[in-house]
Amino acid sequence: MSSSRFTKLLANSFKLATSDLANQYALPVKSMTGLVVSNFTAKKSRNLNEKVVERIDPGRDDFVFEIGFGRGDAMKMCYDRVKDGRGMVFGVERSGYMNEKATKRFVLEIAETDKIRIDSAVDLRNLPYPTDLFNHVFHVDLFYFLQNDALIDINRELLRVLKPGGILTCGMEFRRLKTLTDHGILEETQWDPLRYLWTLEQAEFSDVQINYHNDPKMGDYQLITARKSADPLDGQDPEELMKELEMDMKKERLAIAMMSDKKDTGGDFP
Repeated sequence: MSSSRFTKLLANSFKLATSDLANQYALPVKSMTGLVVSNFTAKKSRNLNEKVVERIDPGRDDFVFEIGFGRGDAMKMCYDRVKDGRGMVFGVERSGYMNEKATKRFVLEIAETDKIRIDSAVDLRNLPYPTDLFNHVFHVDLFYFLQNDALIDINRELLRVLKPGGILTCGMEFRRLKTLTDHGILEETQWDPLRYLWTLEQAEFSDVQINYHNDPKMGDYQLITARKSADPLDGQDPEELMKELEMDMKKERLAIAMMSDKKDTGGDFP
């Protein structure tokens, strides 16, 4: 085999390996690569999960929802906070492999306490939960793998299942994401926080912001937070609101006029 053909073969093999790693990061499947990648990801993101759970600080009676729970480390942290109260921990995961691993991990908690519920969600735009259910919704290392044209609708669905005043929290670690980008696992446009902030605003979340933190153990990390308004008028454009009120007033005046005409004619309209 010529050196050029051998070099091309190595390059193609590297591309295939990189592509497989990227796919396993996005959606782990039951395989040796999936096992290694999911364990590596869980180890690297454990500190960030701790910071996110500390930030949301769920009370014993809170309902908490994680999207993309992986091995379930953050779900366990939340469970420890609600197990003695009336609260529950919910999670959805697109990866059947991760869903299976987490279900086995929490088999006793699910059977004996009914405090953990694990669901599959192929389409995050259609969650199997009622409106205004959760005090907290959170995710770590998730939105990078979601299609841009679906993010707004996904965030609208997350807004729907949050209680009024509830908070959505997203944990990020730019340094680790930059390393994954350097190795060809991610593209920088995938984890651009401005992209996610914009979709949250378009989904009509309030108080959308990103905050930068530093921890001696893990270094710099970032938290994106957004709130579901407890005030139905909060966050609405004043001009649009006035237009809606004017239209409602016109409809009301028209209805009154029609009722007056009906009384004057002494009967129903033809």
